[in-house]
Amino acid sequence: MLNHLEEPSVIVMDNASYHSQLKDNFPKSNCRKAVVEEWLKNKNIEFSPLERLSELRERVKQLIPMYKRYELDEIALEMGHEVIRLPPYHCQYNPIELIWAKVKGEVAKNNNTFKMADVEKLAHAAMDAVTQEDWAKCVAHAEKIQNQDNEKEILRDVMLEPIIITLRDDDSDWSDEHDDDDDVFDANI
Repeated sequence: MLNHLEEPSVIVMDNASYHSQLKDNFPKSNCRKAVVEEWLKNKNIEFSPLERLSELRERVKQLIPMYKRYELDEIALEMGHEVIRLPPYHCQYNPIELIWAKVKGEVAKNNNTFKMADVEKLAHAAMDAVTQEDWAKCVAHAEKIQNQDNEKEILRDVMLEPIIITLRDDDSDWSDEHDDDDDVFDANI
């Protein structure tokens, strides 16, 4: 499929497990110390054999963003394409979701026999009927939603920033002379 894309293309992808296979496996949180040390050694990362397992795990945790690469992203990059991954649970930003909805709607509308062979033919026909204009509309719609969400986030930040209260010990108006007895709950009442 990647062979048929024009170069350079931007591929928008969600984080579904079937296309989020990591190129490099990281030590899991339940790995033995020797496994973590071996991983660090393979990455040419210095560590002391005296470091505890918890310290080594923390180091790996900090390094994951630097070494996290997906197999599909690397293949696409080698072919001159770029992969942009959507944040989790934001499928509305992906134009293909709208295309799939259109295809499924066409299949549902024209499915009279409910036989798998007929459904497959209808699906292929519906996919073949998707035009560049359809894609352009879906991309524009997804971009519009992203822009609206960005504007909402900016407004949220502007509105919430003034109401953030930072409490520090030295900010208190509470004095040593304040009578704490006034605030004590009397259980005998």
